[in-house]
Amino acid sequence: MHKKIIEKALGQLDAERATYFGGVANKLEEDKRIENTANLVYSVLKDVMLELPIYLEQKELIKLLIEFVHRNHNRIKIALFDPSFVHDPSSIRDVTGEFVHQVVKLSLEKHENGEIEEHMQSVHKLTWPYRDTDVADPEDDPDEWSEAVAKSQQWLAENGGVDRRQAGAARIDDLASEKAKEAKKLEKVTKPPELEKIKITDL
Repeated sequence: MHKKIIEKALGQLDAERATYFGGVANKLEEDKRIENTANLVYSVLKDVMLELPIYLEQKELIKLLIEFVHRNHNRIKIALFDPSFVHDPSSIRDVTGEFVHQVVKLSLEKHENGEIEEHMQSVHKLTWPYRDTDVADPEDDPDEWSEAVAKSQQWLAENGGVDRRQAGAARIDDLASEKAKEAKKLEKVTKPPELEKIKITDL
């Protein structure tokens, strides 16, 4: 039943993410640890699916998610039951952004320690225009984080609650690849033909 909370968001993900988070959702449905907090767990999951890297094993992500909800139970409830959440669902990011940061940080640590195999790696991209909450660290600088969240919420409030960015291709990667192909073609066209080697048989 609680899985319905994320169904629409799940349908907007690419195939790889949908498979990963669909598996997470299925495992959560049978997890007795969330019997009393399922709505909070799925609400957090719904908000972070688009931005979380998918390096971690599903069981590990679930453990982190459950622990995060347990630690932040009251904060999540306050965010969900705040009247502003109805008009601006992104207001919950004040809390869930910390979970995104936690998972990104752990994923990078595992990568640096060689704990993530190459074929399992995904790319965590910042899309343009990026949010200040993408680069602020709630643990290192709580004031900067609060300011970034407030700035993001103010922008949404001033623009009808419509986010100015959507999921998409990694434009920088795509452009770099295109430029490399163009340069290769140009090199072939402009490269002077090799001079025939002159064989001197008689002097």
